[in-house]
Amino acid sequence: MARWFVNNLGLFFLAILIAGAAWTLATIQDDPIVEDSIAVRIVRLNEPSPADYLVTDRLPNSVLVRARGPRSVLLVLAANPPVITIDVGQLGDGTHDIPLTTTLGAVSAQILSSSPATGTVRLERVARATFPIRLSLSGAPSLGFRTGAPVVSPAQASIYGSQAAVERVVALDAQVSVDGAKSAVQADARLVARDASGEIVTDAQIVPEVVNVRVPLEQLSNYRDLPVTPKWRGQPAEGYAVTAITVEPQIVTVFGDSTVIQSAKGFIETQDVVISNAQADIDERVNLIVPPGLSLVSERPSVRVRVRIQPLLGSRTIKRKPLLIGLSSTLTNTISPDSVDLVLSGPLPRLGTLIDDDVRVTLDVTGLDVGTYQLTPRVILPEGLTAQTVLPTTVRVELATRKK
Repeated sequence: MARWFVNNLGLFFLAILIAGAAWTLATIQDDPIVEDSIAVRIVRLNEPSPADYLVTDRLPNSVLVRARGPRSVLLVLAANPPVITIDVGQLGDGTHDIPLTTTLGAVSAQILSSSPATGTVRLERVARATFPIRLSLSGAPSLGFRTGAPVVSPAQASIYGSQAAVERVVALDAQVSVDGAKSAVQADARLVARDASGEIVTDAQIVPEVVNVRVPLEQLSNYRDLPVTPKWRGQPAEGYAVTAITVEPQIVTVFGDSTVIQSAKGFIETQDVVISNAQADIDERVNLIVPPGLSLVSERPSVRVRVRIQPLLGSRTIKRKPLLIGLSSTLTNTISPDSVDLVLSGPLPRLGTLIDDDVRVTLDVTGLDVGTYQLTPRVILPEGLTAQTVLPTTVRVELATRKK
């Protein structure tokens, strides 16, 4: 037996090798070796407070790893990928190059490539400074006015940023326009940080970013704003009325000796606008009546006056005999009642000039044969008039065969 075993030892080992190869081949067929990409997440720990540090980095959200291994192993890794942990709190001030080293934790999987290989993190301690607001006014107020001392709220603001950025700032500026103003200007102004050469510093945060500015205005003693009062003469035509009067501009500025200014009436009148027998709107320029000793600031001594004139509205009652439309030549008709009462409304001038042909009442019998019908009259009116009431609301029409 022992001699047989020794004589067949080579065959025995060959059988083991063949069985191992067969097992390996079967395993590879069931779980082949493949290549795949796995996204390895980057986790940042212990980040400092933004109030204390500025953290700028070029770290991706993940690292793309190309791996080789059994399909089952790579599927598990893809479903539960590893992470790369970066403890930002352990980094000091300055710029740090961070190696993005990945381990898969699986002996049977091999990393072929990893991208990116490194990242950068920069930490800068936050610097702070407080500056008063430097306000500038653009434009000029209307003639006869001057600006008072502006009030800025809050009167100062703070800037936050890197030490280098904060050290470049020399002023916080705000600007408000008072161009053409005749009353106090109140507006919100956005703050801008500037360096010594006047350039804007963009990498520093301003708190608050917006301030409220109030600029009082004072009228000079020898100037005065006066409302314009339009005057008219006459009355519109009968049946018409004035419904509105407007003037443009509504206020003008005069100047002169302070004593004359103070003693002047609180308004300035126009010359008369004639509206006698007017039946339409009037739009014309008329001169102002400037009090002695005063002059207009404007070079134009006139204003535009618009007088709106509209017809008065009223009503009128009339009777009309209905007219048949579409009556066959083989039929006769009997209408009951033979007239319709109408209550019309509209402009009085138009109502007063109506003639018989202006208003018609029709009954449409197109296609109707012998019989009795209750038809609704149709009222035809000139434009601008409406029929408020039609009595009766229906008319009895009897159609019969015409005798030969």
